[in-house]
Amino acid sequence: MARFKLAFGLHNHQPIGNFEAVFEDAHQKAYLPFLKLISTFEDFRFSLHQSGILWRFQERTHSDYFRLIGKLVDRGQAELMTGGFYEPILSSIPERDARGQISALNRYMKDHFKVEPDGLWLTERIWEPHLPKLLAQSGVNYLPIDDTHFLYAGLELSQLTGPFVTESEGHLLRLLPIQKKLRYLIPFGTVEEVIEELREQAERNPSGLAVYADDGEKFGVWPQTHKHCFEDGWLPEFFEAIQKNSDWLEVVSLGEAARLEPVGRVYLPTASYAEMLHWALPPLAFLEYEQFEEWLEEQEQWDRYGRFVRGGHWRGFLAKYDESNLMHKKMLAVSEKLRTYEQKHADNPRRADAARDRLYAGQCNCPYWHGVFGGLYLPHIRQAVYSSLIEADCILDQLIGEHGIRFHVSDYDADGSDEIICSGGPLTAVFKPRRGGTLLDLALNKQHFDVTDTLTRRKEGYHLKLDRAVTEQPSEDATASIHDLVLAKEEGLKQYLVEDWYLKRCFIDHFLTGDVDFDRFQSTRFGEEGDFILEPYAFETDRDNRRLTLTRDGHLWRPGVKIPVRVVKHFVFDPSDNVIKITYEISSPAESEIEVNFALENNFNFQAGHAEDRFILIDNHRHANSFLDAPGAYDNRHAFAMIDEYRGLAVAIHADRPGTLWHMPIFTVSLSEGGFEKVYQGTTFVNVYRVVLGDQPFRLNIELYAGALKGYRNRRATAKVAGSL
Repeated sequence: MARFKLAFGLHNHQPIGNFEAVFEDAHQKAYLPFLKLISTFEDFRFSLHQSGILWRFQERTHSDYFRLIGKLVDRGQAELMTGGFYEPILSSIPERDARGQISALNRYMKDHFKVEPDGLWLTERIWEPHLPKLLAQSGVNYLPIDDTHFLYAGLELSQLTGPFVTESEGHLLRLLPIQKKLRYLIPFGTVEEVIEELREQAERNPSGLAVYADDGEKFGVWPQTHKHCFEDGWLPEFFEAIQKNSDWLEVVSLGEAARLEPVGRVYLPTASYAEMLHWALPPLAFLEYEQFEEWLEEQEQWDRYGRFVRGGHWRGFLAKYDESNLMHKKMLAVSEKLRTYEQKHADNPRRADAARDRLYAGQCNCPYWHGVFGGLYLPHIRQAVYSSLIEADCILDQLIGEHGIRFHVSDYDADGSDEIICSGGPLTAVFKPRRGGTLLDLALNKQHFDVTDTLTRRKEGYHLKLDRAVTEQPSEDATASIHDLVLAKEEGLKQYLVEDWYLKRCFIDHFLTGDVDFDRFQSTRFGEEGDFILEPYAFETDRDNRRLTLTRDGHLWRPGVKIPVRVVKHFVFDPSDNVIKITYEISSPAESEIEVNFALENNFNFQAGHAEDRFILIDNHRHANSFLDAPGAYDNRHAFAMIDEYRGLAVAIHADRPGTLWHMPIFTVSLSEGGFEKVYQGTTFVNVYRVVLGDQPFRLNIELYAGALKGYRNRRATAKVAGSL
């Protein structure tokens, strides 16, 4: 007699750059205890996917875990699944890289466990209709995907009783509909509720199938879940309940479920799980979508019309967050550079293996988007991706053998206008003429570090929930999904809800109104007279002199008058030193002299805002409160430096004119699985000059150093000897 089937799958992943302690904590609280427990229930067959990042950590630190996996595979209890090795969003990277990522994890599975997976875990279940061809050509026969996708295609939940077949250009792929209801019940409902739900489905369709596949972190890492699942016994109780009901209920792997007779053919629209599509929306749409969902539920119409309601598109994160887009476009540029190199050296493709691995690491999905999980808002995760991409780029430069400063003009960030990329020396810089001639990106090539990896402060749709967030953790008896918790990690977070109106990067040219002081600038409620921040600059490159010149003929806007002002800024690059020399020339053809408050803003990030080994120097002096997240204001100063003794890095700016100097932290407030939290995203430095513009232009000469701390200290020592400090 046929039994109702529950297909069970688990996905475990940690992003590159996550702290070793986080890996270890997740291993000890969730990954290992789950497998130890399930190994005692030999009839409970299941599928397991782990990202290559996690596999490598466990191979290095927990060989016993590998032996346990091997035991479960050998006795047919566990089926291993493939995916992109570094857990990329497959549709967001070039197809050649997607195939390479899958192939890399397949090789790992074969080398370590002697298996050849034919099922794939689709990262964040982000589906686009072209994927069947790509996946089928990579040896993938099936994948689990949310029932939400099927509902968006017009199907009813009652129809999702088994595997479906889809195709692209005739390349077939089987799809298993993951039940959202089970994702929320396991492990957050009672065991009785889970069994009752499965029983009801079995009564409607005795030989049918229910699919559960979700994150393994739910079983021990999410708030209160380790206690809930293991100490309080939810998970063993669940396994025992499955055993007790084995007369009508059979647990199978996802691969076994995929081999069942297909229910039908389906073509899914572009989608992800419902929460992801919600997060991808711009802030206003985010709120309106939420309100519309609530209205449908109040009208008791959600069950009828909810399938016609969806949020945005994963790629919307690339429009929502400039920082995500810049990271993504750097990744594409490195990928194209690798492709070009491999085409020219097809006889020896292994020469680029190291660059390819670092490129793949830089495709890890986590910092490219933001939802309940920190993602983009976590500086150490962003920096890990940047580090990997910079390293890949540098390896390719060494293989190619190109030397000397190079200027390349292209639409780097895919916004319809050109950027200027300067490379070939210790630094790689990207400038954006269209938006204020700002420096978008500054990479330290030898150190594989991006000093401009800051985050602009924005309104987020979830910020309205901060008013009802509580700082107390839920009671020990309460276990809720992270989608339902509204917690705050500290009080007073609302004061940090600041919104920037421009991208927080470098060489931003302000003309401040006379009433702007430190506090007003820090709050972003300051007056701006000039039109030099969001408007375009003309540009000219001089390769022989390694010079980039950016020019804007703009205006100061004062009551009843428009005053013409020209800003010219020259950037000269040293091919052998970590120095950029900058000259500003500011002039006005106005008939009489005018006084202006010119302010030059730069934003840098060494991540740890409140660490003793990361601090600020003002004119080479370390003041009492010198943490990177500390505010400060000084008069008649020439220079500042950010020092990172942990990594041995420094970034410093020295001006030939004294002026007022401000520094202030960039804090964002984001929602993570642990609740609302304040995150340090970098430090803003502002050099302010009271300038009289007349017949002669105002000139400001600046030297920017970015590189090894040892090199910075050597420069300071040399300058002291020369008497220039």
